[in-house]
Amino acid sequence: MRQLYEVFQPVIPVFILLFIVVIIAALFINSKAGYRMDSMKKRMDFIVHIGLMMTVIGILLLTLLPSSNPEKVTQFVPFYSILDTFEYAADYAIINSIGMNILLFVPFGLFMYLFCKDEFLTTITACLFSIAVEALQYFLPIGRISNVDDVILNTVGAIIGMVIGVLFSKLGIVYYFFGAGKWSNKD
Repeated sequence: MRQLYEVFQPVIPVFILLFIVVIIAALFINSKAGYRMDSMKKRMDFIVHIGLMMTVIGILLLTLLPSSNPEKVTQFVPFYSILDTFEYAADYAIINSIGMNILLFVPFGLFMYLFCKDEFLTTITACLFSIAVEALQYFLPIGRISNVDDVILNTVGAIIGMVIGVLFSKLGIVYYFFGAGKWSNKD
């Protein structure tokens, strides 16, 4: 848990501030447009949209922070750094390198699936978003490493999130939590 905090600690205040701004802006825009959240479906759609926006913001905050690498580093051989990490790295480095890349995209896969309800579109969008992040890490002067294994791990994380989203949708779990205990998604 401490490793999670150390990874996310620099962006937590910015993320909280942006979360508040996004919620206020979304509520203001919805009220000015006359959109009322008077049904369970509308409330769930609002939560999914906010969740997806905040997930994208969080990923960009975490992945585009400047690093101390003095030069641009790229790695285009699939699975090379994953195998290298398992072979030579300590446990905490495995968690930071592999686990965090997977964990980072789990919420994206969940909210993207709940947004579009399409497994293929969710997977392709996650993969393309991860590729865009890696390209930005290469082209921006922030000292980050562009790695094809990050794309693979991010996509795996999004697929895990998508599977959770499929289960939530099929079992009606989301409606149960937000519908005050009613196992119904008819509203």
